[in-house]
Amino acid sequence: MPDVVVNGRFLSRPITGVERYAGEITRRLEGRIRVCRPPDSAIGARGHLWEQMRLPRLVNGALLWSPANTGPVVVSRQVVTVHDVAPLDHPEWFEPRVGAWYRWLLPQLVKRVARVITVSQFSKTRLMERLGVPADRVVAIPNGVSGRFHPRPSAEVTRVTARYRLRAPYLLMVGSLEPRKNFDVVARAWAEAGPAFDGLTLAVVGDTRQTLQAAVPDPRLGWVRRLDDVHDTDLPALYAGAIGLVIPSLDEGFGLPLLEAMACGTPVVAARAGALPEVAGDAAIFVDPHDPASVAGGILRLVGDETVRQTCRARGLERAAAFDWDRSASMTWQVLSDAAGGAA
Repeated sequence: MPDVVVNGRFLSRPITGVERYAGEITRRLEGRIRVCRPPDSAIGARGHLWEQMRLPRLVNGALLWSPANTGPVVVSRQVVTVHDVAPLDHPEWFEPRVGAWYRWLLPQLVKRVARVITVSQFSKTRLMERLGVPADRVVAIPNGVSGRFHPRPSAEVTRVTARYRLRAPYLLMVGSLEPRKNFDVVARAWAEAGPAFDGLTLAVVGDTRQTLQAAVPDPRLGWVRRLDDVHDTDLPALYAGAIGLVIPSLDEGFGLPLLEAMACGTPVVAARAGALPEVAGDAAIFVDPHDPASVAGGILRLVGDETVRQTCRARGLERAAAFDWDRSASMTWQVLSDAAGGAA
């Protein structure tokens, strides 16, 4: 069996789609891998220093798998998962120092490592076009969806939504609201729809403090509910209780909340951007993420028509069933084994 070490830097970060991916695959490879975790103090710049300076000494000749976009550039016996190339395509979405670091790191890293994994055909194409990665060195392995994301009983939904003082009907947005998540277009869509959205709440799950304070500075605008500290185990019930999920991102390497929502039986309004059409297939209502009127129209179509919601629900459940973390882990292990020169 090949000797594989996992770059465990993702374990010290809040859970977003990247960290969920890394955790799901790593758990399924237990017994075949060793995880190197940085000290708790290694966050931010210290985390980068640990990854670039300390981690290479801990690998000790094994194959390194870096599952969360970054890895030590001096380790060539490495497989890195790059989820998207947004810092290169759209540096304006990132804090200048962060963007500059990724614009230096990613080209160096993908040029030196043995293999690159990514999570969608969209991201594979962008890696090939933007960074010149040969097709035979990058493998697209789609994400899965955890079995705990499924339609939940009404009693559980009632209990969880009451805990967060959330009343139906509500739309859900999930994720850290960096600029590419495009909250601003939803705010403008809400303003454009006017009374048509009366009684509807937008519940935003994630670290929303700075983003929403900038976008919605007046706390009297009661259509937004910030849910900054949602426990991960409550997320399936919040999906299941929502009238729909809205994911208006300008770019996504995959879009895991879309898949999780569909698995919970929640209809989705999604941007026709990035990998979202690839993941959703025909199971979502697609909108133009640059056009508030298009976003408002998609939301109105969803909330105003039970037949549309039932169609999206049925198609979403069927679509989500095609994505499986066990299969993703098996495909990942095959890439790692091939890169290590061992038998799968």
